Amino acid sequence: MKIRLDQGALFRELGLLQGIIEKKGTIPILSNVLIEALEEGRLNIVATDLEVGFRSSIEAEVAATAATAWPS
Repeated sequence: MKIRLDQGALFRELGLLQGIIEKKGTIPILSNVLIEALEEGRLNIVATDLEVGFRSSIEAEVAATAATAWPS
């Protein structure tokens, strides 16, 4: 994954999902955030706690597409 984006925009979106991500859950993947860099020049951010979901998209310059789950 190789991207370039506005750091402030990324921090705003990550701040919105803080209440959704489980820190001490019984399902470890729920404490991660899915980050997807798309060819269309978008960075998708997805998280859930199985009751509430969060999906956002930020404009980005994407040089190499990829997807990864980052621990919160």
